[in-house]
Amino acid sequence: MKIIDITKPIEVGKLYYPSLPPPQIVYLRHYTLGHNHWTSEIKMPLHVATHIDAPAHFINGGPKIGDLGIESLMGIAQVLDYIGERVITKEHFLKKSINAPIVLLKVHDEPENYTYLDEGAASFIVEKKVRLLGTQAPSVDMFGDKTYRVHKLLLSKGIPIVEGLNLSKVSEGLYVFICLPILISNAEAAPARAVLIELDSSVLLKNGSIFK
Repeated sequence: MKIIDITKPIEVGKLYYPSLPPPQIVYLRHYTLGHNHWTSEIKMPLHVATHIDAPAHFINGGPKIGDLGIESLMGIAQVLDYIGERVITKEHFLKKSINAPIVLLKVHDEPENYTYLDEGAASFIVEKKVRLLGTQAPSVDMFGDKTYRVHKLLLSKGIPIVEGLNLSKVSEGLYVFICLPILISNAEAAPARAVLIELDSSVLLKNGSIFK
């Protein structure tokens, strides 16, 4: 069994998305300030680095991050490699058989020039009854598109979105996926730690799947 950490770290001063301020850490206590211990305060948007968008992010009255059952954030995941593509369409998905309840997209993740989904691809994810979609990009919607059609389509169907994954060293295939958000009361999103567990495919596919 091999465990692969696919979390992007929260880095002070790093710009994860152009319209969001970078994380800041302030020392409340520190050895260099004459204290005998170290205590910090962090200030950051909830939508930087690896994080989970709950439906409430775009659906008024939708489930918040604390409403998501923890079992819905783990299970068999299929990693699909679309490095080199600017936009993922339904046709891209049709070329690769989706056979897992969780789909993770290995794509370009630059702050502005990242790979996004079009509405046809998002609709196909819904049709395939995928219950969680993850991407290496900072957003599933095109940069600058303020309609947020893909977010709204997926979240309105109760499909959480994990953005900001680090799949750079992960090959296409099936894995066990575990993604645990910080449990924040009354929030639309939360930073998360995400891992893949590499197991023999015969184990993953026995009796259909595990963690359905």
